[in-house]
Amino acid sequence: MQTLLTDLFNALLLPRFRYSNNFDQLRARVTLLLSVLLAGLALLAFVGIASIGERTTIINNILTVLLAMLLIQLTVVGLVHAGQLRAAMVMMFTFLGMATFTAVLLNGVGSSILLLIIAPLLYGSLVWTWGGVLLLTALEVILIAFVSNLQSGRDELISSMVRIAPENLAPQTLIVVTIVIGVGALCAVYAYEIRRGLQWANRLLAQLRASAEVSQISVVAGSSAELMPRIANYIRDRFGFYHVQIFLADPDRRYANLVASTGESGEMMMRRGYRMAFTSQGAVGRALQSGEPVVVDNREESGERRSNEFLPDARSEIALPLIVDDQVLGALDIQSVRLNAFPSELVESLSILAAQVGAAAFNAQQIEGYRTALSDTRRMLLETEVNLTEARRLNQRLTGQAWEDYLKSRSMQTVGYTLNESRMQRDTRWTPALEQAAQHRRPVLMVTPANRQLVAVPIELRGRGIGAIEIELGSTMRQTETLEVLQALAQRLALSIDNARLFEQAQELAQRELEVNAISTNLQAINDIDGLARATLQELSRALGAVQASIRIGSAEMAAEAEAQHTNGNSGGEG
Repeated sequence: MQTLLTDLFNALLLPRFRYSNNFDQLRARVTLLLSVLLAGLALLAFVGIASIGERTTIINNILTVLLAMLLIQLTVVGLVHAGQLRAAMVMMFTFLGMATFTAVLLNGVGSSILLLIIAPLLYGSLVWTWGGVLLLTALEVILIAFVSNLQSGRDELISSMVRIAPENLAPQTLIVVTIVIGVGALCAVYAYEIRRGLQWANRLLAQLRASAEVSQISVVAGSSAELMPRIANYIRDRFGFYHVQIFLADPDRRYANLVASTGESGEMMMRRGYRMAFTSQGAVGRALQSGEPVVVDNREESGERRSNEFLPDARSEIALPLIVDDQVLGALDIQSVRLNAFPSELVESLSILAAQVGAAAFNAQQIEGYRTALSDTRRMLLETEVNLTEARRLNQRLTGQAWEDYLKSRSMQTVGYTLNESRMQRDTRWTPALEQAAQHRRPVLMVTPANRQLVAVPIELRGRGIGAIEIELGSTMRQTETLEVLQALAQRLALSIDNARLFEQAQELAQRELEVNAISTNLQAINDIDGLARATLQELSRALGAVQASIRIGSAEMAAEAEAQHTNGNSGGEG
């Protein structure tokens, strides 16, 4: 039942045509409500009177009037739903006026029809301006005076309509006129307040819509260089201003740089790197210093000169600070070609919009900072990855070189053993499975001619292959389990082998240090050079197992000169 009543209410009292203006939407609903109410009353009266059995001329006339009233109201309803609001209002005012005129003319001026007299005023207060309500009140006063003069038997009707003295009117007429004037005044005030309230609601809606659209622009825009021009162009197009520009403070807070400016003049200023000092006395400078909106209503009358020659047609200007967390980030400068173009209501709306612009600018700066930091982090990460790759390659090369040197020092190329039938024997041969696992550094699974499983895994150390392990399965053990065990064992074996190599090299180094120290101790007991030379050769031959050793003390050049002199001397003696 409730749903049915709701649907009926929406069908009768909500206009199907979508009126863009809130005031038009209100007038459409009021007109629908009144027309539906009058149509319902006309229908009920028509049905009630038509149910009377006896028909007279008066009853037939009344039925005709009620039917005409019903048709007029249905026409008004159709016009409202079709979007013809002005035509519907004209028809409603005409109907109410004719009904009032007819009732006053037939019944005279009296309290019995007072509600009908003030009905047009009440309707006008809801759908018309206060000036229209006062005009309607004046027309009704003239109508009452006209009918009152008719009732008093005066013949000069025109003079009665033009000049009516209060003493010529009946007391009852004066009372009705006073009530009509009072109700008309109240209706005019009410109409004015409704219009002002709707205008305030429209401004608030425009503010919210503009703030939402600025937020949407700030989300879509990629950077501050793209965001600020889009916001400036949006404000100019949305509110129809002459010029809009945005200034943002530099890190030192000495200048506010122009980051967005509309039109060709704005592009010229942007190319020239236009900026405004914080200490300047223009509108933008004062807004930056005070943190409050600065309005210059009339530049010509106030004698204030333009700060640049690019905007010669501007007559009014407002500079709004962009504030975030009590810090002035910049200023929004708006200019108009009209004088006194920024009333207090518009200043309030633009202040809310400036707060949204400031938040968008702050977020854009933060995002750009995050992007810069992210770019630096990515660059450092890439450099680290490159360095890590180079270090890994160097480590692999050094590991391979160390193993090659180790094996060469042992006079061998391969260290290998084979376990066969519980017998351990040295074996340096590389089977195909071992060779593939070591070269390709990945596990190898094969089947032997005896239909046995063969598994080989590489031994890797710091990304460098140093060998391989091969196992032939004689049982039904699964390859996956065997492979996991071998890989884990190969990893630990690689570390153990490397530790053993390092331990052996450390022992060798320690042994060499001991031998060098022992040789040094033996040499310290000899005091002549010849003895030291002979003892050094003997110790080196013993420690290193040298077959032949030589030592020379002196200069090769001096020895060559001495030999040359000796040769020349022998030649002279023979001569």
